[in-house]
Amino acid sequence: MLGVGQLVAGYGAEPVLHGISLAVRRGEAVALLGANGAGKSTLMRALSGLHRPLSGGGIHLEGEDLSQAGTEAIVARGMVLVPEGRQVFPELSVLDNIRLGAFLHPEGREARVEEMLQRFPRLRERLHQRAGLLSGGEQQMLAIARALMSRPRILLLDEPSLGLAPKVIEELFASLDRLRSEGMTLLLVDQMAGLALALADRAYVMESGHIVAQGSSAEIAADASLAKAYLGAH
Repeated sequence: MLGVGQLVAGYGAEPVLHGISLAVRRGEAVALLGANGAGKSTLMRALSGLHRPLSGGGIHLEGEDLSQAGTEAIVARGMVLVPEGRQVFPELSVLDNIRLGAFLHPEGREARVEEMLQRFPRLRERLHQRAGLLSGGEQQMLAIARALMSRPRILLLDEPSLGLAPKVIEELFASLDRLRSEGMTLLLVDQMAGLALALADRAYVMESGHIVAQGSSAEIAADASLAKAYLGAH
């Protein structure tokens, strides 16, 4: 579904990503692991059109080249980012935040809002509160609900568990696992590498803007040197 070939991106003249290549198949969950500063968030921003690739390199979604497309066009094609730090609209109500996700697909909006409230029951209890008053976990659920309203074919998740309590992280990963079982394609960056690998079919490991390892989640988890570097194993 998603093919990235020799992607170079960075800030100013200095590349942060040095020829990144990866693939995500339809219905697959893929984890992207690496230490802070490896370039994972830059890659997610480049994929979603928030950051232009510096030179060459392709981003193809179901065969269509999106490397020069704007963010709105990329969302319209079905690749949607849940950004790091949640990025909800704090002054708007929970309901209005969810509705905003449907701006490209307004038909059947209220029925889809109801679907999101069934998926994330906590949001129903907070429906008319300002989004800025929600807990971190509730804001993360809201950000995912808003993304799902735009009918993604592939969902990009950048550090969804960051700053959340362990119990909330468990709940969040359970909701991602449900999405995966429903056939949603996922590309996930998360510091909780063990949880990310448990959810994912395959994983790529990034270091200093390069892919340094790839394989099934089981292979990556079983590699002693990678486990020590990224999974906190000794």
